[in-house]
Amino acid sequence: MGYSYSGMVDGLKTFYSSMRKFNVEIGTFEHKYNNVISDAIFDTRDSGGWKLTFIKRASGDVLCISIQKGYRFSITGNTEYNAFIEYFGIGSGKGQFSIKDFVNYLDKQIPTEYKLSDNKRKAILKYNKLDNESNGIYPIGIKNWGVIHARNPELPEDKYHRTAKNLLKTKELYPDIYNAIKDMDITILYGTNSGEKTEKIKAGKLDYKN
Repeated sequence: MGYSYSGMVDGLKTFYSSMRKFNVEIGTFEHKYNNVISDAIFDTRDSGGWKLTFIKRASGDVLCISIQKGYRFSITGNTEYNAFIEYFGIGSGKGQFSIKDFVNYLDKQIPTEYKLSDNKRKAILKYNKLDNESNGIYPIGIKNWGVIHARNPELPEDKYHRTAKNLLKTKELYPDIYNAIKDMDITILYGTNSGEKTEKIKAGKLDYKN
């Protein structure tokens, strides 16, 4: 039989409850173990199975762990276990390592409240761009397609509208902005650098007349 482990991580349950207050499905926090500093990404979008992905800040190396029902940190098979110990540089000698101790240490590092920041937004996009048609985390402008179509009646009605991926990106990075525009045909424009309108948009001061 191959390696198998499944252990509950109580901190993920509390963390997920905090994520849901913002109506987001991807959360991230800093994780440190054995001199490896990672961005841990908790992705709950797939109803078929959640996952906790570690991304090394130094190299960008990635480790994906299945989170089974009941917030259980799960490793199944030797291939997954070998990837785990390689990622964290864990020795294989007897008595050197306990997966249970690792999970307990992980549990202590999970924040009880999820707080979004620019660094967390960058970590999320490093994990998944969410929208391949836009780069960066900074909102630099908006396009109100309802106004644009009204001013330009020659535009085809079946084109030039907000995309689902743009809305998803806004939902995960800026839930307050998402709540303000989710029922409107508005695209948030993103940039890799902050623009002159960025702070106003972050504060929810949107110019709907463009």
